[in-house]
Amino acid sequence: MNDNFSDTQLVRKRVVATRAGVVAAQHKRAAQVGAEILAAGGDAIDAAVATSFALGVVEPWMSGIAAGGAMVIWRAAQEKAYVVDYGMRSPAALNPADYPVVGGRDPELFSWPRVQDDRNVQGATAVAVPGVVAGMELAHQRYSRLPWRRVVAPAVRLAREGMLLDWYAGLLIASTARPLSLDPDAAAMFLEDGKWPPLSGWTASTEKRLDQRRLADTLEAIAREGAKALYRGDVGAAIVKDVRDKGGCLSLEDLASYRAQLGAPLEVRYRGAHIHAAPEMTGGPMLAECLHDLARVARPRYADYARALARHWRQRLQTAGDRESCTTHFSIVDRA
Repeated sequence: MNDNFSDTQLVRKRVVATRAGVVAAQHKRAAQVGAEILAAGGDAIDAAVATSFALGVVEPWMSGIAAGGAMVIWRAAQEKAYVVDYGMRSPAALNPADYPVVGGRDPELFSWPRVQDDRNVQGATAVAVPGVVAGMELAHQRYSRLPWRRVVAPAVRLAREGMLLDWYAGLLIASTARPLSLDPDAAAMFLEDGKWPPLSGWTASTEKRLDQRRLADTLEAIAREGAKALYRGDVGAAIVKDVRDKGGCLSLEDLASYRAQLGAPLEVRYRGAHIHAAPEMTGGPMLAECLHDLARVARPRYADYARALARHWRQRLQTAGDRESCTTHFSIVDRA
């Protein structure tokens, strides 16, 4: 990012020391939320839930309550790993014939084969059954120390403030301004006058923030009612109405029947290390295959890593199915 300014300028992150545990996330505010929960006596899972909801506010292009994912959990006292699977699912009424491949490649992050009108990645036809809230609630029910409302509250607070539009947020919004402008509600939230990226100026006096008050109200309902607010309540009903009004096929039955799952991880041994990864429709199986290849190389070089990744990316896309998504990774370790 600094190549146009200086050959010598370096950007570093300050090391933060803590006695309660460690939280690693790309966005500082989300990591701070997790650290606050640990300092308040929370388990690593309490901090993970709080961090996840916070990321949905400050990194809405990578996370959110309408997303999905997987959580790998290590319980040191039991010396055992678990996986919470809260991956997104296709609505029951979805018809694959409505998503014909038209040739070429999608220009976005994963470069899938292109689908007509980009209906697999943009708009209401791309909306799947969300899993994040169910996954967070399942993990919290099993391993938490703090009340649910306590760990969701920081995200509500951040949404009331509104996400700060720094240069990075401006860049991300600007890069997707065209597809955002196609949806009136997305355009109203993220773009000025429905079409212009909301860029802040050069000084603090020109600071801008997104208006996320409606998101704050939604998170407050989830904090108050739990996951049922989304899967069997008013929040879910509003989402379904919006999606169906715009041509999608998500239903109330899709939401009500969704369940996050607690299961066993994929276990991999590599050069003396014991690695636990999420199985099935995640990057875990691909990681296992890459490590299996690299274990046969005495001293892997960058080219060996590249070849392993390229080989198993191709295999993954051919056999595991296409899942258009963006992923935010964060990690938390508590003192226990």
